[in-house]
Amino acid sequence: MSDVDIAGMILGDKYQVLEKERSSKYGQFWRAKRTKDGTVVSVRMLKPTLFLDPNATVRFERETRVLRKFKHPNLLQVIGHGRTQKGLPYLITEHRDGRSLGDEIGELSVERVCHIAMQIAAVLAAAHSEGIVHRGLEPDAILLCENGADPDHVKVLDFGLAHMTSDSGEAQLTQVGQRLGKAEYLAPEYIADLHLDARSDVYVMGVITFEMLAGQPPFVGPSSKVLQKHLNDEPWAPSELCEGVVPKWLDDLVLACLAKSPDDRPQTGLQVARAFAYRQYPV
Repeated sequence: MSDVDIAGMILGDKYQVLEKERSSKYGQFWRAKRTKDGTVVSVRMLKPTLFLDPNATVRFERETRVLRKFKHPNLLQVIGHGRTQKGLPYLITEHRDGRSLGDEIGELSVERVCHIAMQIAAVLAAAHSEGIVHRGLEPDAILLCENGADPDHVKVLDFGLAHMTSDSGEAQLTQVGQRLGKAEYLAPEYIADLHLDARSDVYVMGVITFEMLAGQPPFVGPSSKVLQKHLNDEPWAPSELCEGVVPKWLDDLVLACLAKSPDDRPQTGLQVARAFAYRQYPV
């Protein structure tokens, strides 16, 4: 299915869609303006290939509920939501220009890595306190924006795969043996038996921090091989691959996050955020 062109469309009698900005694996992002005062906002819709997938629609509507459930400075503020005249769901958020973290990999100093990672961990801490596991975390789901003197203000995107630990309907959305997300960013327990909790996000936080430091994820190769490496192989310490000097506490933190057993990791995003805040591990 080709892209749906909604440029010029008026949504909810309030917002005029101006132009398409970008696409992600699961969605399309459009620039729009509030007709009353010209305020620029962002409109997110599912990719057209997912319109006919009822599970994708349910997950998109779940993301709307997730983002309305809690507010955080490192999340896009939800302004509204609804459906087009053709019944296609959309989400309206604040508009922020920025760069994908994925495009910055290989260009980051250790200090920038710590600053970015602390913000990501803070979002996870807020989500985990609400019983929400992100599940779709990866560099391309993280936007870096200018915010005053801070050129690396984080906005975490793509909560469409979020798992709610209290949601009894979650199993109905995931077919037996089906795993959601890229192989490089899946926790061992999710690969093994589709189990997810806050510690699964902590593992992926370790993957992303490793990648920011080393320029690549800890495990690379064909997807099937990467899945096996998550289960069986021990990662290198980031300091062994990073051109800069990685302090021991940061090596220790990343390797703790990448522990095969969830019990051996920091247990929540809050613990990871504190480690980055104090620049020490264990805290």
